[in-house]
Amino acid sequence: MKRASDFGLWTSDIFRYIGLILLLSAVCLSPGDEAFAQPAPAPARPDTGVAPVVHLGVKGSRRSVISLALTPFSRDTSDAALNQIAEAIFAVLSEDLRNSARFEVLADSARADTTGQGTLLDRWSAAGARALVRGLVRQKPDGLELYATLYRLPDGKLLIGKAYRVDRERVRGVAHRLSDDIVYSLTGQQGVASSQIAFVSAVRGHKELYLMGYDGHGLRPLTDDRTINRSPAWSPDGRRIVYSSLRQQRWDLFIVDALSGAATPVRTSSTFNTSPAWSPDGRQILFSINDESNIDLYTISVSGWRPRRGTDHPEGDTEPSWSPDGQKVAFTSDRAGTPQVYIMNADGSNIRRLTWEPDAYEGSPRWSPDGRRITFVRRGFDGFDVHVMEVEGGTPFRLTAGGSNENPSWSPDGLQITFCSNRDGGDDIYVMNWDGTNLRRLTSGGGNSSPAWSPAPRQEGGD
Repeated sequence: MKRASDFGLWTSDIFRYIGLILLLSAVCLSPGDEAFAQPAPAPARPDTGVAPVVHLGVKGSRRSVISLALTPFSRDTSDAALNQIAEAIFAVLSEDLRNSARFEVLADSARADTTGQGTLLDRWSAAGARALVRGLVRQKPDGLELYATLYRLPDGKLLIGKAYRVDRERVRGVAHRLSDDIVYSLTGQQGVASSQIAFVSAVRGHKELYLMGYDGHGLRPLTDDRTINRSPAWSPDGRRIVYSSLRQQRWDLFIVDALSGAATPVRTSSTFNTSPAWSPDGRQILFSINDESNIDLYTISVSGWRPRRGTDHPEGDTEPSWSPDGQKVAFTSDRAGTPQVYIMNADGSNIRRLTWEPDAYEGSPRWSPDGRRITFVRRGFDGFDVHVMEVEGGTPFRLTAGGSNENPSWSPDGLQITFCSNRDGGDDIYVMNWDGTNLRRLTSGGGNSSPAWSPAPRQEGGD
């Protein structure tokens, strides 16, 4: 794996080999207009009354999880096909809940159901569960339906009693929707099971943008530019993606519709525009411009044409990441001699250095959704590793080991991080909990890089 970070490829290499950059690209590299206002705030957290279990996370931080029981979903006929669908939904739901980093899933219902002590709710409560999920797949006149229930324990209060339409060809989708509903009902937070990850893949020869579900399923191509595309970044509403593309032998920014794949250019006066980041209010894009062998940060309206300078330094500034409130920006700069992570106000003032490892290469900063932490990469003897640290400073905590691990991107709930790695030989996309646990591989082969996690879809009404 070559260098992942935009800074590594587009700063230090630019300084030394500006002519070669247009011909070479690393395998593993680091979407509105005025009408797209800042997203609506998340709904107020409900008083669920569910007691969590406390686990330890990185640096001894306390991570609360809820003990949640699942009973295998039933069906209202002896139809074998319905049984298979019920089993498939149950399996995906179990995986979603386990991977959410919010629950301790208890799913051995057969043992709990044969204790012979009291009702089903009582048995699961005695087993330590604080909530119980049940489901029934049934045939209705207008199609298949999953009726799901969620009970709070030990009082047995019904939190969810909802019917979901089931598409026989897309059973994962109904499981994801139910998982997100469970997360919201028990925590008041948006779940991520229905979210997507955009990334770059060379599986068809060129480096195109692809989309997949948060779990690696549902893979589909998004662009067919037949060139080198890189650095995808989502709009706050999750409808569009801005990216950098080497079309017509110049690096330009494009905005692509995440559903249709239709792309439009973001016009600038420069021929070298990289590392875009969409502002939290959806109205601006922050990115790097390389002019006369120097790289600085600029902002531009989504409609384009009038970039405004954000930094002005003889050394390179790139890889920007907005804070969730849009007031600050983290970025990579080698103004101290080697690439390091810095933070500044959104207007370019009050620049301060965040990372201080002597002689280290540190970059690709990404702000956590709660604004408390920044993940970044640091180069060691064997390649890059993903680290995380508090925004106010302190000691970084290393999250990865083995191979080279790059391009971190937070899940919208801040509980997981996706990144690319060559730890298993090829360049692939992985995901882990934000404390480095529960590592999962999402792709296999094709040269995959630059993952970007979408915002979480807003919870909607019943199906």
